Amino acid sequence: MDTLQPFPLPTPSDDPALVHELIARRAREIWSDLGCPDHQDLAIWLEAEAEIRAMQERSFRHPHLPLAR
Repeated sequence: MDTLQPFPLPTPSDDPALVHELIARRAREIWSDLGCPDHQDLAIWLEAEAEIRAMQERSFRHPHLPLAR
C-alpha cells in the first residue's frame, strides 16, 4: 500500500527553487500548527529547513528538538 506524502520528497539534486518552495510550504504548516505565533519566523523557518534537509539526505533523523508551543 502506498503512503500519502504531504509534498514530494526532495533529493539533493533538486532545483534550489523547488527546495525553497518545499521549505516555505512546511514552514507555513508548522506556523499554522503552532497557532500562527508572532515573532517566531526564523525559528519556524529553520525547523522547516532542517526537516526538508533531513529528507534530502534520506536520514529522516531530525537534528533539532521540537519547537515549544
